[in-house]
Amino acid sequence: MPAALPDAWPAAASYRYLDHAGPAGLAWEWLRRDPAYHSVAGTSAVALGNVTFLESASADCIARWGCLATPDASLGWMEAPVLWSAAVDASVLQVVAVPVMDRQTEPFDLVRSEVRATVVRGGNRQHVLLGSGAGGIRLDVAGGSLLEGPVSLMHDLSRVVDLEPTLAPLRRFLDFQRTGHLMEVPHASQRMRRQVLALRVHDALVAGASIRDVGVMLFGLERVRDEWAGEALKSQCRRLIAMARDMAAGGYRKLLG
Repeated sequence: MPAALPDAWPAAASYRYLDHAGPAGLAWEWLRRDPAYHSVAGTSAVALGNVTFLESASADCIARWGCLATPDASLGWMEAPVLWSAAVDASVLQVVAVPVMDRQTEPFDLVRSEVRATVVRGGNRQHVLLGSGAGGIRLDVAGGSLLEGPVSLMHDLSRVVDLEPTLAPLRRFLDFQRTGHLMEVPHASQRMRRQVLALRVHDALVAGASIRDVGVMLFGLERVRDEWAGEALKSQCRRLIAMARDMAAGGYRKLLG
């Protein structure tokens, strides 16, 4: 019988929690594996109903990693919703909050919303995450406040260089305003599944796996035993290893672009 895989090599089932992580959640999974990040991780949080307020990260942290707060690195994406800076996250919607002027305008009330929200105050802006994972919506409030009752939101597209990344979150936000619920997002795309595979490879390498170990983890012992003399499996492993190293070195920001 084939030998069992060493416990050190992570099983595919242990990564299923990433099926709905989306680019923002997956980028966090890479960041929280960065040993340098661990030295600054740990953000104080205060909850008010469904809204959680996080302490802002330092300017150095924001510039280095792109995150507006520094959650505990032991938390997965579902427990530590991360707000990425608009400088790295092209999907952030820029809005201005103004008083509700007439009954024709759909009001937005963050505090009374039933959707989980996270807020980071930074400078003269409120940075907001509605929900989490692939279905989450990031807002930067350039004027006014979402914390003082119902408001009308004006979407500021004047400084958006590329509208394409904002179209899907804008549609989800308009649907949220109409229904009060965030839209469900399908399972991870092929691109995201490959990213999860690279994350799994990274974790195996950190645990001491060799390239052959990676091959056994991905393709099974019998196939590696039969085909390892050729180059096909080795090439696939090399590509995933290169991808894992690039992402761990900061390439995870590409997920947000």
